[in-house]
Amino acid sequence: MNGIKSFILSGFLLLFSCLNWGSDSLIKQTHYAYPTFIETSPITAQEALTQSYTSDLYQMSQGFSDSAYWHRIRFPKAYPFDTQVVYLELDYYVIEQLTFYVFHDGQLVDQWQRGALQNWNKSTNIYDGILVPITLSPFNETTVLIRKAGSSPLLTPLRILDESEAEQNRQQKLIFWTAIISALLILLAHNALVFNMLRQPGFVYYLALNALVFIAISITNGFSRWLFPEFISQWLVANIFYVFGLGAWVLYRFSLLFLKEVNVPSAKSIMTRYGDWIFILFLVCVSLFKTKTSALLFAGIEAFLFISCTYWGIKALRKGFLVVRFYLFSWLFLIVGSILNTMLFWQLIPITPITTAIFPIFSIVQLLGFSFALADKAKHSDRNRQLQLLTDQPTGLPNRSFYYDELPNQIESRLNSQQPMALIIIDIFNHQTLSQAFGPAKADTVMQELMLDIHPQLETIPNLLSFILPDKSHKKMIRMTAKNIAIISLSPDQLASQIVQIQTALEYPMLLNKIQFRHQYKIGSALFPSQATSLDKLYQNALIAHNSVTFSSGNWAAYTDELKQDYAKQLTILTLLREDILHARLDYQVQPQICLKTNRIIGGEVLLRWENDQLGQVSPTEFIPLAEQSGLIYPLTEMLLNKVFTWASQHQSILAYTSLSLNVSALDLLRADFADKVTKDVHRFALNPQHFTIEITETSMFHNNDIVQKNVDKLHAAGFKLSIDDFGIGYSSMLNLVSLKTNELKIDQFFVMGLFKQESNQYLCQNMIRLCQQLNISSVAEGIEDEATLNALKQWQCEVGQGYFLFEPLSPEQYLQQLVKQNRMQNNHSDSI
Repeated sequence: MNGIKSFILSGFLLLFSCLNWGSDSLIKQTHYAYPTFIETSPITAQEALTQSYTSDLYQMSQGFSDSAYWHRIRFPKAYPFDTQVVYLELDYYVIEQLTFYVFHDGQLVDQWQRGALQNWNKSTNIYDGILVPITLSPFNETTVLIRKAGSSPLLTPLRILDESEAEQNRQQKLIFWTAIISALLILLAHNALVFNMLRQPGFVYYLALNALVFIAISITNGFSRWLFPEFISQWLVANIFYVFGLGAWVLYRFSLLFLKEVNVPSAKSIMTRYGDWIFILFLVCVSLFKTKTSALLFAGIEAFLFISCTYWGIKALRKGFLVVRFYLFSWLFLIVGSILNTMLFWQLIPITPITTAIFPIFSIVQLLGFSFALADKAKHSDRNRQLQLLTDQPTGLPNRSFYYDELPNQIESRLNSQQPMALIIIDIFNHQTLSQAFGPAKADTVMQELMLDIHPQLETIPNLLSFILPDKSHKKMIRMTAKNIAIISLSPDQLASQIVQIQTALEYPMLLNKIQFRHQYKIGSALFPSQATSLDKLYQNALIAHNSVTFSSGNWAAYTDELKQDYAKQLTILTLLREDILHARLDYQVQPQICLKTNRIIGGEVLLRWENDQLGQVSPTEFIPLAEQSGLIYPLTEMLLNKVFTWASQHQSILAYTSLSLNVSALDLLRADFADKVTKDVHRFALNPQHFTIEITETSMFHNNDIVQKNVDKLHAAGFKLSIDDFGIGYSSMLNLVSLKTNELKIDQFFVMGLFKQESNQYLCQNMIRLCQQLNISSVAEGIEDEATLNALKQWQCEVGQGYFLFEPLSPEQYLQQLVKQNRMQNNHSDSI
């Protein structure tokens, strides 16, 4: 396709060099002032021959006029018995009525009609424009009268040629027309093919512009009669400003679509919204006003387009839209050619072969320029498509497709030569909690802000691989998923120090709903080529590593072969857990809670237990986090509540004066239907909700959450009690004591079991107990494992205690037996009294 454009350009350079045929003599003759006569009323050619002609009227006859004008040219007699022919040539083709009359000694001997709206007589086999042969009389003077009339300027830049000059001009004109038509048709065909392949917005307007430029040039350069039937050619001339107006409108629409990508002009701007009405109004005016007025209005349209499109092009260029360079180049050629053509129309420059050739040549150059601009834009669009495929749109970071499709190409030499590197995977694992607390949109926004904040800080860390995007920008991290980030270290020996710097960036707090918020994250890393020989395997191993983070030894884990075995174990656990939840094979124990004033059992905490046929006893600390990560926590909670409610409904008389504490995940309380379902279930088993306490942990995401607040209100309204579990660690806060309307506070065993190991633990426990007293809520201490701890808690007036020193977790049957035994002892004591 570029070869086609080069061919056209080369042809026009050659053509332009041929346009100076006989220019010196011809220009001189063009400016000759022929004797002129104004026709005030219709007369015949014979009558016109006897009128008085004066050269003073010639200049007046070249403009717009409602009158007809006659020109007279006299030739001396030829040599006796010698036939001599001269030719009158005119390169102005829009005079509507143009007739040549030839007189020999006062007798009309020939007549030629060459007006744009006339049916031409004496047509030759080969169309050669307005080229009239005049046979001179060998005996008498030859007079030629030229009558012209019409609504367009009556320009008559006549040239008088001898036979050899006429033939030369005919051939050169034929070459010129052929070159113009061929170039336009080749461009039209080429661009139609490109349009069919690319289907770019605006291309259809460009094709229309091609066609309209072709028609406009055929009218102004006189070869419309060569291409179209005579009636079509006449219609085109009569409606020339419709053609010009449509061309201007098409160019305007093309500009809007070409620059739309950079929002120039703005979609809300007056020009975008109402610009079309300017052209509609112009076309209406063309049908209402005379040609002169239409010409003036079109000059205004040209000025409007020149100012608007030039301004838009420069504005787009300043926005970095480099493909607009060809657009501006083309626009410059188009407007210069159009202005020169208008200057010809208004007689501001003379009509010569050079000036008449400028508009078609400039038009074709601008069409070529627009074609280059569209091709450049197609490449730009292709780069943008590639960029969209390979980047995360909200952040502009490389995405998962980039990692698998483009990254191998960028580091091919490193992969082939097995140069060491390390993949670092960062998992912002509180994304799901954020989604449930604030909604997915807000959670995604928070993730995007975090990644955009982190990236500039990664730029300062040395020896991290830069990823090159299709737009030539460089990034240091890849967004693999909504919450996973990938970074590649080129120096695995510096991995530890690099991760410390990454952790510093991650731990910087951000403002979320007017509170300082820190993200929870896990980091995993894997080495190439020692631990993986492909990017896919490297990513898999880094994921295994980050999934193994337990926070007991930090939030970074490096991949080892043992971790792969652990990961396989986790998959096994999840598979078997799903199956056992489905068949309700998990069970529970109850650890009694003791009133520290009376030493009586006043309730029990339900503790989930799982013993699998294949795995044996599995700790809740192992399978519950996996259930939360995989979404199994919801059916797991439903199964546990169903079992507990079934058991409680069967032993209501024994459990009548005690309560049961049920542990639920924070994710449960973020379900919109949680409170309704629990309330419905407890009523289905005819149980009193006041005998149940809902224990919740991980409450950091509950603040200002409508779903949580509605669930809390519904649970309180139904009669359930709420307890904040593990208070003092994790993310429990003073604010949650109020916002969750809690009934009790559980002091975590971390403080209770270490009561005499650190003096600060004693101060904290006393303060938490005192806080419960001031808030009028129950204080529960868990993890009591010796008598000294028990006595201290009693002295500080803690209300309820639980722990292995008091009771180990019991089976439901054993728990019932303890209650029965306690009731029997109480009854015996009452009888003795």
